[in-house]
Amino acid sequence: MASKQYISIIRLFNHCGISTGNDFNLSRAKKQLQAEFGIGKGGFIEVDAYTYTRHDVFEEIGLPDFSKRLIFHKQIWKSRQILQLLEKNTVNLSSINNEFNPFWSNKEFDEFFSPYFAGPFNYLSRTLLVDARLKEMGDLLSYEEFLQPAEREEAFRPLRIFLDESVRLLRNINDDNYNIMRPKISHLIDTEWHAFFNKLPPEFYDTKNDITTRLVNIGVAIQKSHRRDCKKMSKQLILLQDTPESLRNTIVSNHSVYSRSSGAVGSIKWRNGWWAIWVFIMLIRAVSSGGCGENNTDYKYDNNFQLPDSIFKILKDSNHKINHGPLLK
Repeated sequence: MASKQYISIIRLFNHCGISTGNDFNLSRAKKQLQAEFGIGKGGFIEVDAYTYTRHDVFEEIGLPDFSKRLIFHKQIWKSRQILQLLEKNTVNLSSINNEFNPFWSNKEFDEFFSPYFAGPFNYLSRTLLVDARLKEMGDLLSYEEFLQPAEREEAFRPLRIFLDESVRLLRNINDDNYNIMRPKISHLIDTEWHAFFNKLPPEFYDTKNDITTRLVNIGVAIQKSHRRDCKKMSKQLILLQDTPESLRNTIVSNHSVYSRSSGAVGSIKWRNGWWAIWVFIMLIRAVSSGGCGENNTDYKYDNNFQLPDSIFKILKDSNHKINHGPLLK
């Protein structure tokens, strides 16, 4: 079924003075609407900048289950954020959840709601994904269960395009071209995207694992040249759910090495720095004294004195960034 633009019929009923309470009479409502459209210009009725056509209105009220649908129309009319979502394609994803609570696990509502929800879902997905607002996209995916099979393909089209393009980009990234390609995948490095991936619909399970695998491999490739980015990606990968066991084991193993290596590098730097300070102090003491218990101030210097080669190595290494560690899987 194609998506449909939602315009609340309750607004029209209120405009025409048609009661929607327990005394609602469908036959009387049809007669009154016929009269209203009869006097309207071109068979249209405009209410608060919303245009109602005779065809659309009578198609809706002519459905055999309209009495049940009227209940949902009235509930949506009272749920102002859901109404705004359907009519204007705008929503505050952080606060709309309470309005959806009464409709969960209601198959009849899903069938009613899905054709109207597909269009706004498509539009919002496209808007969020173009701006790489993956956290908010994850919030929107919290409501994908309301979409029925007939509307899911259309609703998910922007999402499918985004994920397929991500696979294409990641396939062509390696350590040599990483600096050039990084801006194109910065949303997978600098933002929190794990919740978005965890909420992907079942239709995208294989694509999700494909992207995850490629991110793991990129992390291994850049672990020495771009270690900070590698760790950022790993922190998101470790939070992914429902990944194949072998892939999950690799993510956990690599993340453990990245975390441990970072601490080890800091510890090695500190120890080497302390060695440098200690050697310097010992040199000063050696130069400023003639040996234990000596009071002779007529010093003699041994021009042939040299520090051991091992000390030179420690001093030299303490002034360079340490970049070693096991090759990750």
